[in-house]
Amino acid sequence: MTSTATQPGPVPGDLPRITALLDYDGTITAHENMDVVLQRFAGDAWRPFEDEVRAGRLSHAECLRRQIALVRAPRTEFLGALAGVAEPAPGLAAFFAALAERGGHAAVVSAGFREAIEVFWRREGLPPVDIYAGELIGDGPGGEPPYRVAFSDALGDCAVCGPASCKAAVLRTLRRPGDLVLVFGDGASDLCPAREADLTFARDHLAERCAAEGLEWRPLDDFATVWSDVDAWTAQR
Repeated sequence: MTSTATQPGPVPGDLPRITALLDYDGTITAHENMDVVLQRFAGDAWRPFEDEVRAGRLSHAECLRRQIALVRAPRTEFLGALAGVAEPAPGLAAFFAALAERGGHAAVVSAGFREAIEVFWRREGLPPVDIYAGELIGDGPGGEPPYRVAFSDALGDCAVCGPASCKAAVLRTLRRPGDLVLVFGDGASDLCPAREADLTFARDHLAERCAAEGLEWRPLDDFATVWSDVDAWTAQR
């Protein structure tokens, strides 16, 4: 579902229309907020699930469900910590400003929690975007487990990601004929949209998978370098 939305404007000159699909945790943010906060509230108990995802034995969606079930902190404390540790990746604000100048359209697609993302978005003064994010269900300690995760109903079914957990469905919904589709991500959950993107900007595990599969991708070190990479790639097409 979307919280705030923008409509793509006219495309300047001969630039292609751009749809940008961005992961949040560890992509838009400078580090993995969930990892930091899980370590604080669950110790090392969350780590084996992450290892299972990297080994291909567990879906990212099931991993998050199991990790969140470990948390016994009050809801406001947990979500507040997620928002509090979030720092914008380098060049992020300038990237969105340039995207708007190019008449582009952005969407954040995340298994992370909407409430924390929206706090971060307002705090950083970032422009309105479509946000397809998860919801934290439950009131905290007292239940068993105290929390569960509800993913955005815009996500699709996938043999790898699981039912109602695949981000590629959002890409297919937003993609317009003739669009240049950019995907930004860092993890296993971003691989399906990366396979359908024109060009992917990747970090960490996603970069490894893109390289292994021969996808069109560039390292995402700094959002400030994205547009030079896009323009160079477009000029070669």
